[in-house]
Amino acid sequence: MKKKELREYIKNIISKKLSENNELTREGVADSVLNHISGILKKSSSKRFKANLEKIAADSPGGKKAVEDLIKNIKSTDTAVKKADDLMKKYDIYS
Repeated sequence: MKKKELREYIKNIISKKLSENNELTREGVADSVLNHISGILKKSSSKRFKANLEKIAADSPGGKKAVEDLIKNIKSTDTAVKKADDLMKKYDIYS
C-alpha cells in the first residue's frame, strides 16, 4: 500500500469512528485506529501462517506430520495459557 493510499485509508477509519462516537478524544481516536489496523494485520498474518502450513503439509508425509504436531503443540500451549490466566484471575494476581 502506498503512503497516499494508507493516509486515505486511515482518514476513512477516523471519519467512521468519529461518526460512531462524537465524544471520542484525540487519544481515543488514535487508539481506535491503531487497534483496527492491528486487528487487520493479525488476521493477515494468521492467513499467511495457515497458508504456509498447508504448503508444508502438502509437500510430503513428513511435512504433514510436522504440521500436525505443531498444531497439536499450539493447542496444548493455548490450553495451558488459558488455565494459567484462569488461576491468576482466581487468585487476583492481576490487580
